[in-house]
Amino acid sequence: MKLLGTLLSVTLLSVPLTALAEGGSSRVTARMQAQRDESMAHFLERQDAKAIVSAQEAAKARLAARIAGSVPPEERSVDQP
Repeated sequence: MKLLGTLLSVTLLSVPLTALAEGGSSRVTARMQAQRDESMAHFLERQDAKAIVSAQEAAKARLAARIAGSVPPEERSVDQP
């Protein structure tokens, strides 16, 4: 009984892997991208979408500046030298 359960689980886990290995991954990727584009279109229809996007871009710019080490002293927190 344990052998049958193990064999069944190995079979069920290997089927999706073979489907993705035989070109299924490109279809999955295309479907994910299409759904992402659709969700972004719905998101951008919201009233506050521009404010959210600009806040995210500002946060990315601050992070890039911190990584580069060019953060002005007034933007550093107390625990950072």
